[in-house]
Amino acid sequence: MGEFVAELKRLAARKGMHPVILEPDFETRPANFEQSHEKDRLQDTAYREAVAGRVYDHLFRKVRVADVCFIFNKDGYLGVNTTGELFAAAMAGKMCYALHPKALMGNYPNDLYEEPSSRKLIHEIVSTPEELLKRLA
Repeated sequence: MGEFVAELKRLAARKGMHPVILEPDFETRPANFEQSHEKDRLQDTAYREAVAGRVYDHLFRKVRVADVCFIFNKDGYLGVNTTGELFAAAMAGKMCYALHPKALMGNYPNDLYEEPSSRKLIHEIVSTPEELLKRLA
């Protein structure tokens, strides 16, 4: 995701645009932690204490004021918190884009299932930073 965001910012700057992009804080936790199921992540005390505040921050300070919503659903995976953000964006009437055409939930990466309700909220699939920037311009 970091490469996607960096390229989007670079391309936008060349056009005089400076989009504000909500990026998750993956760098402070091990990769296997982020790939585990939410019910397993909630066993971590620090994560459990921080997650409610982060969800609130995302929904009310970022999604609510955003112009559009772009879901970086690598391999089609949508976590529970991202799904909540997608529903909030849809309720607020935001245009919602996604990286991948599938909306998969469950235990990443091997026990996933298609979630049709989430997929219905995505207006368009945008697979490159260039394509996304065209929608934003």
